[in-house]
Amino acid sequence: TNVIYIVVVVGIAAGAGWMDDSLATARLAQSISFVITTAFWGIAWLKLMGPRPAMSQLPPGKHLLTIGFRTIYRTSIDIAKHHRALGWFYGALAFSESATQALLIIITTYSIELLNFSSSEAGVMYLIVLLSSVIGCYISELSLRLLSPIRSNQLCIVSMALFTALAAAFVKESRALFYMFASFWGVCGGWKYTIERYLAITIIPKNKDAELMGAYLFFGQILSWLPPLVFTALNEAGISIRISMLSLLIFWFIAVICLQVMGPYENALRQANEAVEDSSLVDNNTAEAVEEPESKQSSEAPS
Repeated sequence: TNVIYIVVVVGIAAGAGWMDDSLATARLAQSISFVITTAFWGIAWLKLMGPRPAMSQLPPGKHLLTIGFRTIYRTSIDIAKHHRALGWFYGALAFSESATQALLIIITTYSIELLNFSSSEAGVMYLIVLLSSVIGCYISELSLRLLSPIRSNQLCIVSMALFTALAAAFVKESRALFYMFASFWGVCGGWKYTIERYLAITIIPKNKDAELMGAYLFFGQILSWLPPLVFTALNEAGISIRISMLSLLIFWFIAVICLQVMGPYENALRQANEAVEDSSLVDNNTAEAVEEPESKQSSEAPS
């Protein structure tokens, strides 16, 4: 759908002669987004989201505005105590995802400020990134034949950092060269999102998949504000945008270190399996403790 959206916006802008008018193209894009979002969300909200019973009840004495934060806190403590490898993976996810999300914002600024891209040309760049990400999904699958998911994730992040450093060093005026790097970033993005989801699914204990997948989404967004803030602060301080762009490498470097501290992939799998076994043992003991008084009462009952 993103590809279709970009193609429609660029196509209409080109047909109307707005390719060099950034303001007109931005208004067109926002108008199309508003109409489509309003229509589909309206249908979904009014027709598809029917009444359903609550999945859980608010505990007594708790407030709806704070219960979510308390739940995240308890989940984080549980991860730190009982799921060490998963905790380091979430740390890597927080830093790598924040830098990757900021990359799209920064390369847009880079292309407009240094290369004088129009909004339509920036749309073409986004289209190249999206289409190239499909190739990255296949590279992710191929990498698992040679590497563990952890090492594949590390290689992907290092590659993205390397391409970013090369682009900052060599892309000064050539638009064609920048489009080439956009394809490289797209490949790394598709590779990264695929391998991270595969890694998360395999090392999350099966009895906690809903809770910990929610934590996966949470940690993927928790630092999304930081890289753009660092980039903006450097840019406003008068530092070259090419050097400011390199600030993303710090976040990717920390992510690679966190993945290294995770240890071997086999250990992460073993921790997940042990967590499931421990939970099953607790459930069995609880069931036996409940059944034992009932059996005593039956034996003591007068015949």
